[in-house]
Formats: sequence, C-alpha cells, structure tokens
Amino acid sequence: MQQILLKNCKQLLTMESDCQSLIGLKECMSVLIENEKIKKIDKFQNLSEDIQKDCNIIDCSSKVVMPGYVDAHTHLIFGKSRVEEYCLGFTKTSQDIKKILPRTGLALSMYYTKNASDEELITSSTEKLNRMLKNGTTTIEIKSGYGIDKNTELKQLRLIKKLKDTSKQTIFSTYLGAHYWDTNMGKQKYIEFMIKEVMPIIKDENLAQFSDVWCDDGYYTAEESETILETAKKYGMIPTLHTECYSAIGGARVAAKVKAANAGHLNYLSLEDAKLMSKAGVVGILIPTTDFSVRHPKPFNIEILRNANMKMAIATNLNPGNWAESMAFSMQLACRNHSMSTEEAIYSATMGGAQALRIEDMYGSIKEGKYADIQIINTDDYRDIVYKLAVNLVETVIKTGSIVI
Repeated sequence: MQQILLKNCKQLLTMESDCQSLIGLKECMSVLIENEKIKKIDKFQNLSEDIQKDCNIIDCSSKVVMPGYVDAHTHLIFGKSRVEEYCLGFTKTSQDIKKILPRTGLALSMYYTKNASDEELITSSTEKLNRMLKNGTTTIEIKSGYGIDKNTELKQLRLIKKLKDTSKQTIFSTYLGAHYWDTNMGKQKYIEFMIKEVMPIIKDENLAQFSDVWCDDGYYTAEESETILETAKKYGMIPTLHTECYSAIGGARVAAKVKAANAGHLNYLSLEDAKLMSKAGVVGILIPTTDFSVRHPKPFNIEILRNANMKMAIATNLNPGNWAESMAFSMQLACRNHSMSTEEAIYSATMGGAQALRIEDMYGSIKEGKYADIQIINTDDYRDIVYKLAVNLVETVIKTGSIVI
C-alpha cells in the first residue's frame, strides 16, 4: 500500500465549500494520500495512527498545496507550428500576410496536420503534455478539428486515444469535425457526412467523450449547431461549443438548449444569454490567451458571467495560432487583462475545469475520497501564482497518488 503525506501545508487550497474562501483555504493542515486517492485531511498530530512506517512524508510547511490544473479546452494535437504567420502578425495585417504566405490560419493547420505522420503527431503531442505536466496540468481535454476530412479527423481521435494510454495525465477527447467544413462538399452535405459516416465510427471505437461545434458568423449557424450536437448526443457524445467569439448568432442559446457541458470564448456573450446558460448548467470556458494572442477587439467580460452566477473555467486553448501550455500564464492574463480575482482564477483553473468536463465528483479539488491529483507550489503565498509572471513555481506533481514530477 503506497502512502504519501503532505505534512503541515502552509496553505492548502482545497477548492471545497467547507471554508469561507472560494478556494477552500486551510492553513497548517496535512493531507494523507493512500494509493490513488486522498484518504484524510487533518492536523498532523491527528494522523499518527493512519501513517505507515514506509509512508513518504513531504514537508510542506513553507509550501502551497493545491489541485492539479484541469485544462478543459485545447487543440493540442496538430502538425507543424504557425510561427511564421504569428510573427508576421506583429507588424503586418492579416491581408498582408495572406499575400506573403500560400496558406494561413485554420487552412494551414489542416494542411500541416493532414501531412504529418502518426509518429510525428504522437511525438510532438507527448512533448507538449510533458511540459504541461511540469507546469501542474494533470487533466486535459484535446479536440480534433484539423482534418475536416474523415481520415484525418479519425486519425487525430485515434492518436488521442493512444495518448491516453501513454500519458501520465488524464485525457478527454472531443470530436470537432464542425471546426469548419469541406468546401468542395458544401456545408449541408458535410453535416450529413459527419452524422452518417464519422459519428458511427466514433461511437463504435469509443473515440470521443465530447462533440464540439464552432457556432459563429462565417462558421455554423445556431440551427446547424443544434442539429449536429443533438445528433452527437445520440452517439454518446456530450455537447460543447465554440461560440460568441467573434459574433453573437445564437450559439449561447443553443448551448443552454442542448445542455452543453461547456461553451468556450464568449467574447460577445450577453447577460440575458449568460443567465440562460447558467440555468442550464453550462460552464463558461474563458480563454485569456487567445484574447491576448489575437489582440481581440472585444475581450471577454467577466462581469457578465459574474452577474449571471455562471460557473467559469480558464483554459489555455493550446493550438498552432495560440501556443500556450501554461495554465498559470492563462490565469495571470485573466487577472491582469480581464479583472478576475486571484481566487476566481485559481478556482476556474482547477474545480472550474473539472466542472466544465463534468468530472468534479473525482477531480478538481482536494477532498477525502477524490483522486490525489495535487501540485506542490514552491511559495508560501498562493497569490504568487498570478504575481510572479512567467515563473514556473511548481515543485512537485502528484497524479492519482503517485509522484510524477
């Protein structure tokens, strides 16, 4: 029987509601981990009868101890980077860049991903996952969406399934065939293609837990998104959305209607629609890295989500046009650029992410009986996480009861 004791944590951030603070702050408490799960949380002197002789005791008297990050919105598996396009964007307009490069944006990511070998995609994805683990991310969602065609979409999902078997993190997969559509096929035929040809295979091979649609001007309409997501539900996939990113065309109301697990971006979200989503239990995933990297003309408004009493998550949205692997960096941007409080950001990056993936019963907080997904932060003040910019303060990472970093 494997035991780890996190002794005398200077600050223990449980994310549980048995404390007055949002982050469930407790001081000078100890956490006893047994096998994969958290066995007890108590004062050290009250745990003596439970501690075995070979227990691995870690002194946390000058440390912050908190749950591992849950990154609930990424596009982690893709081909080559878009570094040239990104750097040209510092000084040139998108129209100028299109004159210089033969492909840009989503089309370039699709081209690189379609032409990458399985080995290349697995190697590059594993490298990203390992770096993210060192930065405290213990659970991560990964989308397809850089194929559009049947073979590449299924390739991405099958490789994500392989990553689940080899990665130390817990991974959830999402079918994002509705990232765009095959322009030769046409949108309506492509929707039929997704429903009739791709979704049955996804169900048979258990390739995705979630289905996603980009509901925005120039992508999928609200009606089309509802059709796709309702069908995906019949194939065992939980609905999620990219919506209200560059326009408001009804995606938020679709999210509420289909009772989506989450909806991401939300830059153009109205208070009325936020209240509908909140009532339906939809978690709003906020992506400060993208607002930063694309210089978004309308950054997301945290006050709308607060006033709607909406559950919130923060994610990296790691993708070729927004290469962000650090949840701490995402939190720092959320606080400085979007006026989130430190406590809101920490909760959104842990318990909020778990709620967005509907796994909060076993992940996202430090509670007796839950999986021991925990990070030890090399500071005695949790506010340093958002204060010390571009500094990785993660000292130790525990995943399902085992020290992995």
